[in-house]
Amino acid sequence: MALTLDPEDTRGRIHDLVWSGFHPDADVEWMITDEYLDPDEITYEDRAWVKAEAASACAAKRAAEAGWPEQTEYDRLEAVFEQLRSEKIIALHRAGNTLADGHDDVREQWRAAGRMESGIRGCCFYHAQDLERAVRTGRLHLAFSGGMIPEIEQREANTMAVGRRIVELLRAAGFGVQWSGSIEERIEADLGQWRKRGPSA
Repeated sequence: MALTLDPEDTRGRIHDLVWSGFHPDADVEWMITDEYLDPDEITYEDRAWVKAEAASACAAKRAAEAGWPEQTEYDRLEAVFEQLRSEKIIALHRAGNTLADGHDDVREQWRAAGRMESGIRGCCFYHAQDLERAVRTGRLHLAFSGGMIPEIEQREANTMAVGRRIVELLRAAGFGVQWSGSIEERIEADLGQWRKRGPSA
């Protein structure tokens, strides 16, 4: 029986999940068959194909990881995020699937931290669609803001300061950066390539 799924499209999705480095190998297969595809419509042959493709992609990534440097581009990015967090700027990896989702995640952390009393002065994040683009191109778009300040002028000034700080830290970490300087536009970091080691389990 022929496959009912689209092999090229599904293979691309498997690649993105595996090479993002956020998912255990054991989860990739069911993420494709139960979430990406419709489990009520795919056939036994579809499932067998997904199982083989996922196993092949996971094996290829593990083999590639053996030759990676101790500190990868993702590790350097996380070091930038850690520095931002130390400066009271919420920094999130893979925050939802859209900009709106990411801002919701930021607000949730801000509330949990104590709202205005937390001293949090801004945020920086990228979402799942940004991650997919980074996996394929090595370029990552970062959203940012200057916090939950009611006064528009102060909020915009804070947002500009947060944007400049993000750019400064990214460049210090060795990344190319493109940003117009406008708070209405996101920052684009040229990571070169996306290399994140996957979870151990």
